[in-house]
Amino acid sequence: MDEPSARQDHSAPAPRTARTRIRRHADRAVPERIEEFLRVGLVAHVACVEDGGPRVIPFLYHYEAGHIYVHGSPGNATLRLLRDGRSVAVAVARLVDLVASKSASDHSANYQSVVAYGHGRRITDVAEKRRIVDAMTARYFAGRQTPADYAPATDDDLVRMELTDIEIDEASAKMREGDPAGPHDSDPDFPGSAFAKPV
Repeated sequence: MDEPSARQDHSAPAPRTARTRIRRHADRAVPERIEEFLRVGLVAHVACVEDGGPRVIPFLYHYEAGHIYVHGSPGNATLRLLRDGRSVAVAVARLVDLVASKSASDHSANYQSVVAYGHGRRITDVAEKRRIVDAMTARYFAGRQTPADYAPATDDDLVRMELTDIEIDEASAKMREGDPAGPHDSDPDFPGSAFAKPV
């Protein structure tokens, strides 16, 4: 039997098929933190196929309940492509520390990342657009409120905005944390330096 390509329920995003199985450093897989990482991430790289070739572009985004929302102008080529419900991949990553080792091959980074797969849906309802845009603004600019800090979007602003809902079919999360792990990094007599530097 073929593996399912789409979510059949409304549960939290999770690995569901081979494409979201963590193979390299499987011990770093943290599927229970997918939603946490999506809520705190800042940039989503959205990828799809156009005329047989890849297309990827970064977006600010909003996440809630298994959906990633991205917006732009009606002329945005990527958002126009997603109107037809084609498959889309989304990557969100947060770099936490640069990890230096006493061995060149053991330099690394502490990070949190999610790779999600889904399909897009164009949102046209003005009230739905307003709710999502307000939530996105509050996420990136905590504490700012209308009308004291900025004028709210007008209905015409929202009508002209292209807003896409990417419903997640499946996703995986991976992270690294901790100190340098090279074979000589904990040896004070071995030359060189090893450290984790926050970014």
